[in-house]
Amino acid sequence: MRLLEVETSQAQLERLSALAQFLLGRSEDQSAQKKISTASFIALANNMGIPLTDGQLRDLSQQEPLNQLIGNIDDKDIVFKGAEDIGPAQMSVDQARTTVDTMAKRAAKSAMQ
Repeated sequence: MRLLEVETSQAQLERLSALAQFLLGRSEDQSAQKKISTASFIALANNMGIPLTDGQLRDLSQQEPLNQLIGNIDDKDIVFKGAEDIGPAQMSVDQARTTVDTMAKRAAKSAMQ
């Protein structure tokens, strides 16, 4: 049995941080959930040439700069910062109708001009 210990260099840590920032930005652009499966994140890191295990990821998420991006890691998912605070938007039916009516009026008005 061969034991291989891989030390994460500063360059690799910066690349992991860039990956996390990219994924967080994409989730904001797509209005998607701010999380990714742990296995997918590790696979992406490995594809980038960064050998990473679940344990290493958990350790690195407690250090700068990843601790500024990653809020929580559980067995299944990585939740990025800011996602913990955000719940589903609550809008009453009346508010939704008013919003849609206003948007429709604006669209009709701009079509006439």
